[in-house]
Amino acid sequence: MNTYNLYILILIFFFANRVTAQDTNYVKKYNNLVNLKTFIYTNSLDFWDKGSGLNYIPGLHTGIGIGAYCKYLPFDFSIRQEVSPLSNADHYHKRRTTDMLLKGYTKYFVGDISIQKYNGFYTEEADSYKDVYRSRYSPQEDGREYEPDLSVFQLEAVGEYIFNHEKFSYKAGFTAYEEQKISAGSFMAGASFHLLKIDSDSSLVRVDNSSHLKASNFGINQGYAYNYVFGKRSCLFISAIIGMNLSNPLSKSISYKDFTISPAARFKFAYWLNFDHWSLGLTGFYKIIHQTFSKDRTIYLHSRKVEILLIRRLCYKTNKK
Repeated sequence: MNTYNLYILILIFFFANRVTAQDTNYVKKYNNLVNLKTFIYTNSLDFWDKGSGLNYIPGLHTGIGIGAYCKYLPFDFSIRQEVSPLSNADHYHKRRTTDMLLKGYTKYFVGDISIQKYNGFYTEEADSYKDVYRSRYSPQEDGREYEPDLSVFQLEAVGEYIFNHEKFSYKAGFTAYEEQKISAGSFMAGASFHLLKIDSDSSLVRVDNSSHLKASNFGINQGYAYNYVFGKRSCLFISAIIGMNLSNPLSKSISYKDFTISPAARFKFAYWLNFDHWSLGLTGFYKIIHQTFSKDRTIYLHSRKVEILLIRRLCYKTNKK
């Protein structure tokens, strides 16, 4: 995405956020300009190779962060600092990771852009492949073998249109930047683009001699999101998106025969305890993408994010009569 297209996307989010008003019986807008947040997070990115039956797993990466949001901007910003991996040093070793998420939500649209790069994985055989794996590769006694030179990079952009935007607030459900007063849900539909690269200094996945795998896919998706309001201050958010993508392994010679159908699924959840000036919440995200590189090479890529957040609302407007 070049700079010009990014500016256009920001303008679309900016003006779409101001076209019509939501039903105030269902959605409440907080009368403040700025939100500050602090959070604890865990991230993970792993994949399963269908041909060999091997799981490639990094450690769970945990950290702390701070962020800010202004109601006149379509995106919020945060800074994260990893503290330590939730892992045993004997198996996970030290890893370098990049895990970024740019999200912009309006009344009409949901937009997520994620960039992930993980280095260093260990292999773990699936139960149904244990005998084959041990006889071929002779791993350590616990079935794990460290792959320090293996890296995975993925870039993804997902956009959804919210049909019931008058009564349902995605901001209230996943970010607590608004308040859902009465339970409501909405169907959503949109499109996505995904770029995946897997690199290694040696052969990958120990099935063939390839050391670099690249693929891209794009397609349409649809799903449903719901805010369940209970008690005086609690809100539970659930979202599920299912997509069908046209996938192509990136190589020097590209043929229409190389294109395959790759399904994908994305799930989000959140629980919020909302007060006038504060919100305490738990949010989670899980994604699985099916990717075919060749007849004998299919992987299932999994991404997970969990955050515990504390939000403080600042800079309240004064209503003049």
